[in-house]
Amino acid sequence: MDRFFRGLVAGIAGGVLMNVWDLTTYYLLGLPILRYLDWASVILFGDLPQTHFQAGYALIVQILWVGLLGVVFAYALPQTTSRGYLLKGAFYGIILGFFVYAIPVLLETQYLSDFTTATVLANHSGGLLWGLTLAQTLRRLESNPRAET
Repeated sequence: MDRFFRGLVAGIAGGVLMNVWDLTTYYLLGLPILRYLDWASVILFGDLPQTHFQAGYALIVQILWVGLLGVVFAYALPQTTSRGYLLKGAFYGIILGFFVYAIPVLLETQYLSDFTTATVLANHSGGLLWGLTLAQTLRRLESNPRAET
């Protein structure tokens, strides 16, 4: 498995875990948050998901998006040392969350520019979880000799 696919797999693994966290905070804890799939739905359809198909498709696209961000991390990490890879992954997840929040605010996008504290904390916690999972999964894939095939 080359660097691209290791990053993609690690990003998707983190994306699945971050969406489990996100959906848990929304459905089980009952927090009124903007879910990651809501973000993707607004970008894809211009509105919050109106059907189960839209919600499912937005979720798949969101997971592919964080897979792509995992590829970027996989290519950026060798430019530094592997020392502190978990801290680097956590930092990457939190900083990306900051930029993702900044873009719709600057563009005054409907639904994506006025956030509750619960949404910000839940989404940034998910971003932190994603970054840690991304870094750990990538580290394991890079140290696995079978991943090179």
